[in-house]
Amino acid sequence: LLPLLPLLAALPNTAEAFFNTPAPTSSFTPPPSKIDRTENPQWLDTLKYPGTPNFDVLQKTIEFANEKSYEAVAEYYDKDYVFRGPVIGPITGAEVARTQQGFKITDAYPDLATRPFGFTIDPDNPFRCYFFERWEGTNTGDLQIGKTTVPATNKEVQLPTHVMSLNWTPEGKVIYACLSSPLDRFEGSPGVKGNGAILGLLKVAGIGAAAYPGDLLFRLQQRIVHTIDGFGRNWSVEDEIPDWWISKSRGADPNDI
Repeated sequence: LLPLLPLLAALPNTAEAFFNTPAPTSSFTPPPSKIDRTENPQWLDTLKYPGTPNFDVLQKTIEFANEKSYEAVAEYYDKDYVFRGPVIGPITGAEVARTQQGFKITDAYPDLATRPFGFTIDPDNPFRCYFFERWEGTNTGDLQIGKTTVPATNKEVQLPTHVMSLNWTPEGKVIYACLSSPLDRFEGSPGVKGNGAILGLLKVAGIGAAAYPGDLLFRLQQRIVHTIDGFGRNWSVEDEIPDWWISKSRGADPNDI
């Protein structure tokens, strides 16, 4: 069969008849899960609420993802908001606000665009929405990290695509935002070397290196910064992390749940 594939591909009608290809549809609904999560609950099921949202989760997520300033985005945060990335977090809304005072990546990349696309509602949780981002920008401004100034490289960069997800409360606030690792570590501009999001931007600006969950050296560096209360905590202080976040994994620690 394999040697025939090029021939079949060159003959669309024959290929369609041979494989009985269904007509494309504008939408697709996955089959319902067979897992009974009342018997096997997942800890993030605490963010599943009774009934269905009384607002358009997809539209609100699109609006959130296209906001252009921190101030506009912060208006969406629930009081118990948490952000988690592969090696950063859990970070609260208060910590995000403090970080903005000493580190603004948009000063270094004034044309930064996150370019969100592919929005879709979680089939197992109508209060959660997933979407892709493929960041790009030009490092035309100096990067200010606390008291350290890193000169602009004037390099243009496009980063590997990652997935974002937002969990909404019944009141229409974002309680949890999650950013994934790059989907394809070979994607992106030269010099990115598989780094995504903020780590990718820092890499192009001339600082930082690849980090991954479980990286012992990176975890040690994170704890030193956290202990001395240096610029840009990698996770929030324990007293500020909301009770619903029960994982004790911090920063680049391996998963504990």
